[in-house]
Amino acid sequence: MNLPSLPAKCFSCSVPDIDFQIGQDNRAHVEMTAGNDIIYDEYLFPLNGIISLQDLSQLLEPYARQQLVVNLTVSVTEESVDSEGTANTVASDSTSTQVVFCMADVGIAEGVTTAELFCNNHFLTILMGPKRTALGRLEYLHFVGTGGASVTATYSDGSTGTFTATVVGGNGQYTTLDVSPDRFTATGKTLTGYTVTAGSRSQDFEVLPESVDCAPIIAFDNSFGCQEIFYCTGTHTVDPTYKRSTMRRHGKLRNYQIEETRTFKADTGILNTAEANWLDDLFRSQCCYVMNVYNGSVARVKEVVITDSKSEQSNDDDHLTRFTFSYQYAQRNQNVLDLRRAGRIFDNTFDFTFN
Repeated sequence: MNLPSLPAKCFSCSVPDIDFQIGQDNRAHVEMTAGNDIIYDEYLFPLNGIISLQDLSQLLEPYARQQLVVNLTVSVTEESVDSEGTANTVASDSTSTQVVFCMADVGIAEGVTTAELFCNNHFLTILMGPKRTALGRLEYLHFVGTGGASVTATYSDGSTGTFTATVVGGNGQYTTLDVSPDRFTATGKTLTGYTVTAGSRSQDFEVLPESVDCAPIIAFDNSFGCQEIFYCTGTHTVDPTYKRSTMRRHGKLRNYQIEETRTFKADTGILNTAEANWLDDLFRSQCCYVMNVYNGSVARVKEVVITDSKSEQSNDDDHLTRFTFSYQYAQRNQNVLDLRRAGRIFDNTFDFTFN
């Protein structure tokens, strides 16, 4: 019995099947471990001497989603059972791989790349182009592995500066970097852009000349299970609805229950091509949060559910891509106050001078 070797790295959505051969009258004790958890422990019997372990992606997905990167080991022991029911070991073998959570098709099946090549050359995002940002915003990058990253900043006078990216998370299998633009400013200079480099990976950021009021600020789990942040710059509206249940008590009409639903509608603002392709990750995400950022730090986070979205794109020369979507608070209590933000006459998309 020889188990086929698994690749050194696999994405959770494309773990290959494992086929192996044992004696026709024997059985196989199959055990799979993901990290420290035993996720499969069964005795299997061959069909025409072949046992096939299929659809492993479905089995591994919840474990990979929780840990982002998990080590998988498949151990098989071939046993023969005598007439008295006693099992005897005939042969044993094992194979292992590192499984990276991923719900995107990056071309592994077509031979375009491998999970290992992708992880070595890309950050854990489907954004394949520059990202626009502004001073005061938070920006994070994630990559498989450990180690540091460098940042090369560019200023309006043509000069450059080199910084070390700040590691703010990870677990020994992956690393999270804080690459917020405020970390790369220089006295007397205007930051116009910067490039983050970690090994063979690089990501460009374009710094907008002025910071517009963003609403909402949405954090979401992307196709790799990592959290990214998007800042909407278009119109932001709220449309609360109330479902009232009434009854008459002592001859007077009373509301005995009022169920409130606050539906927010957001416009992303104008997107470049890379951002438009990337932002569909927000609409397919199962975990989204609306957040407030004050002085470069997160002040409050509320889980939300996107209830509707429109992400239409066109190849017309005069087309400006912008998406719209609606969301609601996930919690039952929809009466949410923000005590740290001053009251506004209009919504957050209006300039502060309207106050």
